[in-house]
Amino acid sequence: MESKTPALLVVLVETSRLRWFVAAVGLDGRAAPLLRSDVGDLEKYRGLDLDGQVSFLRHRFCGVLQRGCDRLWARNLKACQFAFVFESPLAEPSGQLTAAIAEHFAQWLLNPPVAVLVSADGFDAPAPRLEMVAGALEAPLEELLRSRVGALLAARADEGQWELSRKKEAV
Repeated sequence: MESKTPALLVVLVETSRLRWFVAAVGLDGRAAPLLRSDVGDLEKYRGLDLDGQVSFLRHRFCGVLQRGCDRLWARNLKACQFAFVFESPLAEPSGQLTAAIAEHFAQWLLNPPVAVLVSADGFDAPAPRLEMVAGALEAPLEELLRSRVGALLAARADEGQWELSRKKEAV
């Protein structure tokens, strides 16, 4: 059986437009856009209480990771680390939502592990300053993520590079 090549699976969460992007970053530094959602995909969390918000976003992001892993597998890659990068903390009155989701994933996603980061200056800065919220990255993977995140963020402008993730139709 052929072994899969390890890669970093990166989820960019655009909090201003409530959408996400999933990309692969090979250990050789090659980045590949994989999937994106429509604008407003995460909108539903806004109408819920904090527990409901955490539950909704946890479920949504687990689905995002699964679809991202499926796309990696088809490219003969496998995730060796998950990294969520938020444009800014998710808006909600308590200010706890992003940290609650981050802590949940850091405790439950162990193989591969997860790191959750927030950009201190949004996604429009030339070199976003990423701050760790939960989880960890080994130094080589952190350096890899920081060196490629700018290119991944720039790739958002060309939506044709990303496969649109279709929502399931309600039955």
